[in-house]
Amino acid sequence: MYKQFILFLLLVATLIGRAQTPTATITSVSSTICSGRPVTFTTSTSNSPTSFSWSVSPASGAVINLGTTNDFCSITFTNSGVFIISLNVANSTTNSVSSLTVSVNKSAVAAFNASLVTAGFPNQLVLTNYSRSFTSTKWLYSDDSNADLNFNTVKNYTLSGSYSTTLVALANFGCNDSLVYRFRLEDSSGIRLPNIFTPNDDGANDVYKPIAKGMKELNFKIFNRYGTIIFEGDKRNSFWDGYTTSGLPCSAGVYFCICNAVGSDGKTYELKANVTLVR
Repeated sequence: MYKQFILFLLLVATLIGRAQTPTATITSVSSTICSGRPVTFTTSTSNSPTSFSWSVSPASGAVINLGTTNDFCSITFTNSGVFIISLNVANSTTNSVSSLTVSVNKSAVAAFNASLVTAGFPNQLVLTNYSRSFTSTKWLYSDDSNADLNFNTVKNYTLSGSYSTTLVALANFGCNDSLVYRFRLEDSSGIRLPNIFTPNDDGANDVYKPIAKGMKELNFKIFNRYGTIIFEGDKRNSFWDGYTTSGLPCSAGVYFCICNAVGSDGKTYELKANVTLVR
């Protein structure tokens, strides 16, 4: 009877020890894992573990970022292949290790060079494909619903506006990648010089500047009737407010403007005009 009682106590102690051992089950939130993309791994536990220690084997092919409470983590696999995710959980009594084997697929890498042949429009966009680890590629254009399946290609544009080109590199198991290039084709350049302005602070026609579009360079000078430079603007948004370079208000009368500009389409301009200042 005594021996049976001792065996009973040992059995109870063993069961209590087992009941206090923490356990963990690792789960991936992604059904398909691709290289180069962070994947979150979570865990469900029992017996209240107080510490968590994650590891990956082989370690050289992955980067671990722990969660705020360490009971989950994000892993970015830099290589494809088979990896073992391990989690050591422990409490004040003991610890246990669980593991999950995952297969990582190689991701495609979309890369290309885009260059416009000229400034403005009409224009050609030359696209050179440098993608890697793909099964196929395709070009998508914001102004065309049809995919371009050429590896390297040229796209013609006949109108100004904002555009985008997207290269999609496809890979097995949906491990695709894409890259977008956005650009704008400026309107045809044009410029004219107003012949009057009224700098009287009434909010209407208070400053003088060339009326221009599609310019990449613009310079204009204002002269008085004696040939003295009153103002010079060397930026596209420059304007004359009716004051001299010394900050004195110019008197009402006729002034002279010379403007030189270069459009984004390559056109050059040299304009001259009389400017009447009315106060």
